[in-house]
Amino acid sequence: MTTREQLIDGLSLVIREGLRVTATFAPDDWKRQVRSDEGGWTRKQIYGHLTATAEITPGAVANLAALPEGQDAADGFDIDAFNAQMVAAKEQLGEKELMDAFKSCYEKVIEFVKAMPEEQLQKRATFGLLEGPVIDIMDSILVLHSIAHIYSAGGSVTG
Repeated sequence: MTTREQLIDGLSLVIREGLRVTATFAPDDWKRQVRSDEGGWTRKQIYGHLTATAEITPGAVANLAALPEGQDAADGFDIDAFNAQMVAAKEQLGEKELMDAFKSCYEKVIEFVKAMPEEQLQKRATFGLLEGPVIDIMDSILVLHSIAHIYSAGGSVTG
């Protein structure tokens, strides 16, 4: 099981690696499409997705922790439509503005985690295929998922 400190360390890693990977991107690099397993998103769209995910986390996690045990928070949730909407909402941001928002949103999530009551972090919850303590679901979505996207966006690209 993930501890509060491990989750905070993981979120800090997401910030560091996101900023490190994008630090050398030239303006045209942001427009490059990453591998097809990312659904054809550009690097900029991936960072828009990550930023939007962090941005909605406090409300989403509060809702997740408030659900009765056994109720799936993803019931009726169209992840593809949600992702498209969130990515489109960040599309107008410039690259520097996007990365400032990326950093700020993850820092706010860290502060949220620090303040979250232990009983909410440990509450068992379900979100689609993810089931377990809220803190483990957060780790999967906010750390592991984010790092996978960051490294994908920084790696191989197709022209």
